[in-house]
Amino acid sequence: MPYLVLIYAVIIVAVAVDIVVADGRTVRGLPKMVWVLGAMVLPLLGPIAWFALGRPSKDDGDDEGAPPREGRLSRPSTKPAVAPARSAADDARAEEEFRRTVRERAEAQRRAARDQRGPDV
Repeated sequence: MPYLVLIYAVIIVAVAVDIVVADGRTVRGLPKMVWVLGAMVLPLLGPIAWFALGRPSKDDGDDEGAPPREGRLSRPSTKPAVAPARSAADDARAEEEFRRTVRERAEAQRRAARDQRGPDV
């Protein structure tokens, strides 16, 4: 019998930690505090309800372009926008363009410095 109490205590602590660590925007059904209280007050039924009904699923928020599933409100994505991959040719062209503009700017600065000092230098 003492083992059952220990197992139940471990389950309650694990569920409480899981609820607290979960992102509040993706928790389903109820606010996080209600889930914590429910998991602690309802023996075995609370933790089962959390894992079955309240815990955010792995695909919550991952399907940006997909329409919202039934019963789920659509919300803006928190994922950062990813730039499309560039080809090596684009990189080489961009690199050459960058180097050309740096050379032109350096030459313009040298000319400006020469003009300020005068022709005798």
